[in-house]
Amino acid sequence: MPREELEAAARRVLARPPRPPRDPGLFTSGVLFGQPGLYPDGPPMAPAAGPRPDEATLRAELASFAAAGGADAAVLDEQMRALADRCPEPLPRAALAVLATTVAAPLVAAFPARTTPRTMSVGAPSSPGRVVGPALGGGTPRERVVNERYVAEHPASVAPSLAHDLLWSPDLAVHAAETLLHALNAMVHLQLVARVPALAHRGTELCRRQNSLAITLCNSRQPGSERIELVAPEGPGTLPGGDPALDSPDFWSVPFAPPGDAAPPEVVRALAAEVFEPLVEEGGFLQPLAFSEDWGRWFGARLSASWLPPVDQLRAALALGLVLPADAADAAGPAVLGQPELADAVAVWEREPVRP
Repeated sequence: MPREELEAAARRVLARPPRPPRDPGLFTSGVLFGQPGLYPDGPPMAPAAGPRPDEATLRAELASFAAAGGADAAVLDEQMRALADRCPEPLPRAALAVLATTVAAPLVAAFPARTTPRTMSVGAPSSPGRVVGPALGGGTPRERVVNERYVAEHPASVAPSLAHDLLWSPDLAVHAAETLLHALNAMVHLQLVARVPALAHRGTELCRRQNSLAITLCNSRQPGSERIELVAPEGPGTLPGGDPALDSPDFWSVPFAPPGDAAPPEVVRALAAEVFEPLVEEGGFLQPLAFSEDWGRWFGARLSASWLPPVDQLRAALALGLVLPADAADAAGPAVLGQPELADAVAVWEREPVRP
């Protein structure tokens, strides 16, 4: 099938109304750090088990990730070396190396000179539910840690949360800013799952937390549209079959933080160049530039397909079980499932999802 036909087929599949996921166990369940799970009937969650990985172990994980199509091995290796002085611990360094191959690459390029964190290590964060955040018990706001709870997780599962934290600061802890930072987190995870569908099936607590942001973003769209939008108040609902109390019409409606607007950091301009359609406003940006609902609408309306083209979006949706193969065949014809571009996203379901 020519690429143009496959892209058109992907759009038809993705434009269908959201359906309950194929396996709710890929998403959060129960209550974790005071937050209820999206799909309460799913299996219990547990972080990945194992010791703190050393440099050799993490380099081997990155090599396997690269071999599966996650990134160019040479690029990952170069990033690991380049980050050694700024980030001496191997887990956050490996996660940053992965992040540098995604839409959030400008944040890694700006670390630490123009991002809020100055250092990145492993330890206990000041808030136990954070994946990455300020260290418990002191230090400066620019000293950040990856939660030691997740020390045995795959670096590609940690990378999306680093995207959030590289821009986060206490003065951005308002709804408009947090919504956009959580969206960036989900965008990174969707990109990585589209490349390596098995990442969605690791079954660990952190993997399921990342999947849960991803389903919420994937299903945030106007009725009958395949295009992801942050603000879609008439959307069909983000959590079909999930906890009704947590369902929302769109990503913007999720209460990530108290109401409020904020001024975005300087590096947002560099990041924007990675994800927006050609910019038409004076100076390329909505004026004045601020994290607000207006910014959310503007951002969502200009999200470029380049960060997640329709075929990649369908790969991620198939891997996460948001689209069934039968639904894809019904919407686009049975030939779509035989396309090599979708084969591994379908095949990942042929083995049992991993459970820690």
